[in-house]
Amino acid sequence: MALALLLSAGCSYSVNGDALPQAGVATGTSATPSAAPRIAKPRTVVGVEPCSLLTADDLKSIGPYMKEPARKDDVIQESCQYVLDDGSQPGRTVVVALYQKYEQVRVRQAKGREVVVEGHSTWTLCELSGGEMACTATMVVNANRTVLVAMAQAGGVPEQMLAGMQPLLKAALNRLPLA
Repeated sequence: MALALLLSAGCSYSVNGDALPQAGVATGTSATPSAAPRIAKPRTVVGVEPCSLLTADDLKSIGPYMKEPARKDDVIQESCQYVLDDGSQPGRTVVVALYQKYEQVRVRQAKGREVVVEGHSTWTLCELSGGEMACTATMVVNANRTVLVAMAQAGGVPEQMLAGMQPLLKAALNRLPLA
């Protein structure tokens, strides 16, 4: 269920609800994004393996792998799914993807909010569905691409989930080569 919710959120943009800023990051005074997204250091995604963007060490605060990370290109192109043992029966699902243009994400997730992580504009959005919270954070890395990190958790609290996703965004960003 968590994977279906997460991947439908990332793929069809059915995620709605009020997005919350991530703890410890600068935000604008409103949810209206700036005309041009901020890109501190442009990165390339050419030749990058999505499953190399996060490691077991990056995810240890959530829990160990329940199963090995796996590509999910049939649901979201250039994506990788991590299922982690967070102490719950189904575990917690995290997805990372080399994603589309930032402007497309902002339009499709109109109820989201822009925050800045490591000098990069990042679009965040959370939605509760059937007791599971799904949050996405999409960081612009160059004029044409973003990196998406998404997480689903039964009974998840958006503020806590987004704060927990911030180090994952930073880790993924730092594994991308400079453009």
